[in-house]
Amino acid sequence: MPIENYVRKNYFKIVIGGDGAVGKTTLSKRLTGTIKADENIEMTPGVDFHSLKIRGETVNLQLWDLGGQEQFRYFQPDFFGGAAIIILIFSVDAYKTFKGLSAWLAFVPKEMYKNIYLIGNKIDTPERSVKIEEALEFAESHEFRGYYETSALNAVGLDEFELDLVKTIQEIYIARKK
Repeated sequence: MPIENYVRKNYFKIVIGGDGAVGKTTLSKRLTGTIKADENIEMTPGVDFHSLKIRGETVNLQLWDLGGQEQFRYFQPDFFGGAAIIILIFSVDAYKTFKGLSAWLAFVPKEMYKNIYLIGNKIDTPERSVKIEEALEFAESHEFRGYYETSALNAVGLDEFELDLVKTIQEIYIARKK
């Protein structure tokens, strides 16, 4: 069976992008349940992969955690191909990471926008520079699947996002089976 068919049926590629130090790796580790207490999470050099299976159906998720530093940007557009879901993250306490979302969107085909989640991370920080309304407006104007605010470090705000993510995966899985 060609790999394309195999990927369509039971593998889901989820790409996580955003500028450096916004919490992409921490979110990936939270979603896969591999984060350890007091773990010192280093910045991702280029790309990292995290995998998990959803119970019930044989659905394998591959989370592609893209390094956010400028030096990795030249090869990152290729990683968005074949993604079922894209998660773009910015840090609510660093406005430049919110502004940086436009550069990340340039890598994503417009037809994929409906399967993009926008995450405002680090809501546990005392200084906030991105207003909720501004982030919501950005997500709505691009017709993203949703906007959530989290603290990936402290697991705050993840429950609702995880439920929505699983629902989306189930919808895509059912559509692929047809």
